[in-house]
Amino acid sequence: MATRKQADLARELHSDQLAKDGAHAIEVAKGAEYGKTGFVVVAHVAPGEKHALPSRLTAKVSGQLFSVDVVAKVSDQFEPE
Repeated sequence: MATRKQADLARELHSDQLAKDGAHAIEVAKGAEYGKTGFVVVAHVAPGEKHALPSRLTAKVSGQLFSVDVVAKVSDQFEPE
């Protein structure tokens, strides 16, 4: 179970890799919305697009290792007007 602070840090540290793995947007959300506890990193992927997202992200803060669940959510990519 990750705290919001841990999930935000994991998102910040791993956002470039998540984008390379197929995410077009990345956010932090309450895990209960996705059947998880604590907070999760939500990686938005385009409908029909292949992705290679990890199921968890890990990070270390002050010598303490923690992990955060990653949830893939299919959503249309934002198009500027």
